[in-house]
This record gives sequence, structure tokens and C-alpha cells, in this order.
Amino acid sequence: MVEKNRIFTLLDHGHCLTKEAEAILDTAAGLAEAREIVGRLEETLHPRMPAAGLAAPQIGISKQVFIFSWNRSPGHLEAAINPSFQALSEEKTFGWEGCFSIPLALANVPRYQAILATYTTPDNERVTYKLHGFAARVFQHEWDHLQGIQNIHRPDADVKEFATSEEIMAFIQEVKKGDVANYIKPKKQ
Repeated sequence: MVEKNRIFTLLDHGHCLTKEAEAILDTAAGLAEAREIVGRLEETLHPRMPAAGLAAPQIGISKQVFIFSWNRSPGHLEAAINPSFQALSEEKTFGWEGCFSIPLALANVPRYQAILATYTTPDNERVTYKLHGFAARVFQHEWDHLQGIQNIHRPDADVKEFATSEEIMAFIQEVKKGDVANYIKPKKQ
């Protein structure tokens, strides 16, 4: 049994952070499992808000589920079950990304600026959204977690390490100020 509200880091042994997560079955039992996972993700993330997202492997569950927010607001958290995306253009932008599973390091990673994201909601609705800016970045970051990819391990990442939690938090606060300009509300397709 995984301890409540725990987020696994790359320092933990025997975790599922570096393995591709399993799809949720398209059945009533699969949807019930996904809803339970979403509840655990929300319970784990809410005390850490404002935050961008959290994926099931980060709480020790190797399933294709994550939650994300287009503006770090708890009121705008969306749950994505069996998500996928396609780039709307080849345009990419670099941005600093923090991750609860990677203590004392950030990665400056190129991400598609605009994507078409498709996923199932906990209400069993298959939805497609056009995501731009920060929302697109967060969706791609969380999707990477489901593939077993950590941002610091991407070959195109520029990694910055910090000596203390105070140093990284000060840097993250500056990054968050810049992210606000890229908070673009998703558009349902």
C-alpha cells in the first residue's frame, strides 16, 4: 500500500516513474479505477497548490491518468484518462519546468506551443481541446510522465541543479511570474 499523499521521486527505488504506464480499460470497472486514481491525485496535489499537474506514476500507480491546470488554479484542474495529443504546428518554445518527482533540479525544455489534446474525463466523455502556451506545456509534461519520461532526462533539456530547496523555490517563483503571460484558457473542439 502506497502511503497517502506521497509523491515518488527519482531517488526512490522500485517506483514506476521510468516505465510506460498502462492504459485504463474502457469498461465500467476501468472507469471506476480511473475515478479513484483521480481522487488520489487531487488529494495529493491540493495541499501543494498552486501547481500545474500530477500524473498517476508520481503517486506510485502505473496507469494512464493525470490531472492538470491551465493556470495552476485548483478550480481549473482537469482529469485526463488515456490522453493523447498531436501538435498543431512544428512551433516549439523553451520553458523552465519544475517537477515534484525531481528534487532540486529544473529543466528548460522545448514543447509544442499548440496541441490538440484528446482524453476521457471521469464522467466517461471523450473530449478534445485545443491547448496553447502554458496549458500545452503542462499537458505534454504530464503525458511524458505516462511514457516514463522525466523532463531532466530528455536529450533536448537544459538542466539546472540547485543546492537548497530555498534556491529552487526562489527560481520557481520567478518562472511562475513569466508563465502568467502564457495562461490561455483551453478551447473545446
